[in-house]
Amino acid sequence: MQLPLTTHLPLASSSQQVLTRRLLPLYIAAFSQGLVLWAPIEKVFLKSLGFDQAALGLMAACYGSLIPLLDLTSGMLADRWSRKGILMLASVASMLNALLGGLSHDVPTYLISTLFFGVEVAFVSGTYESILYDMLLELTGHSHTFGKRLGQLKLLSSLALIIGALIGGLVATLLSPRLAYFATIPLVAISLGSLLTFQEPHLHHSDERISLKRHLRAIAQTLFQRGKTLPIVTVLLTTSLLLSVIFEFGPLWQLALAAPVGLYGLANAAVLSAGGIGSWLSARLTLAKPATIVGVAGLLVGSSLALVVVRNAVVVILAQVVLVAGGVGINMVFTRLLHDSLPSGVRAGAASGVSALSSMAFVLFALLFGVVSQHLGVFHAGWMVVGVALLAGTLLVTVDVDRDFI
Repeated sequence: MQLPLTTHLPLASSSQQVLTRRLLPLYIAAFSQGLVLWAPIEKVFLKSLGFDQAALGLMAACYGSLIPLLDLTSGMLADRWSRKGILMLASVASMLNALLGGLSHDVPTYLISTLFFGVEVAFVSGTYESILYDMLLELTGHSHTFGKRLGQLKLLSSLALIIGALIGGLVATLLSPRLAYFATIPLVAISLGSLLTFQEPHLHHSDERISLKRHLRAIAQTLFQRGKTLPIVTVLLTTSLLLSVIFEFGPLWQLALAAPVGLYGLANAAVLSAGGIGSWLSARLTLAKPATIVGVAGLLVGSSLALVVVRNAVVVILAQVVLVAGGVGINMVFTRLLHDSLPSGVRAGAASGVSALSSMAFVLFALLFGVVSQHLGVFHAGWMVVGVALLAGTLLVTVDVDRDFI
């Protein structure tokens, strides 16, 4: 089991500079991959292609069902081959997704494009954090600054998503939604050049190479240790599901409230900025106090209830912001706990395994949410979001985790 070392002195200034230089191409790649201009106007574009609520649920289920199949496979490949190479393949998938999406003129064609989105999500999940954690171990001998560095990476990604959302909203309003897809391609391509210059850590190659069967068994044994990683995994699953729901279906509330097209970019930017806020909070969030835990859980449940009872677009957007900020903050705290419990040889595979489980849960949720919102409306379907938030809050309060490591 990989535990953080505590006998090393803090990094010297020169060592910090070396670490920052090593990480700079990774930061640039994460920023570039986040410049997705089509994200804020996707639901409006899909409506013009003939998508209804049920078709949106089917679309989410299509790429969501692909993610679990690729997630664990890509994680194991990252452990056994190259994590940098997996990130480069993710960039290629993102560019193909944008290209096919922009060329789509009907529902089936767009569904094909979303499969590449599923590939990108699967290849990215767990890879950045695994590289970052091993980089710290390799250069410093400990992971004390993992939360800070991961927060920086997430903040850059959130900033890129915000910029992409604002630009995408302008492009869609002034020119056309379709152009937002094509303009995404050269921006994501920047990540390929950056990753080519990145020198990835090889700590995961220092262990004895094992067979695929033993590798898979090691991942399963690591993730489902009662009293150790299993409680951490359960919190990660529920918060990941909550975040996926808001990111995927959040704009449906704006559609239901007949919000102007220009508000979509601002709303998307606000929700994405909440991810950055959650990243910032995660480094400062202490879950050692029961009052803090109950307060965070209460915020999640209260904000989800606003999606059911409120009919004001601004209030709904603010509620989604709180849900995302709280979900990201909790998720990052427990992500650090997970990596503290993982050996380098299965780090990416185990992290991807958690993502695969989250994706399988989301597929079932997306199908049901699409049907309910189609027949009863998105506000009635919002009770499903309340249920997820309540489950996440309950697990956060009741899960028995060693708070000293938080």
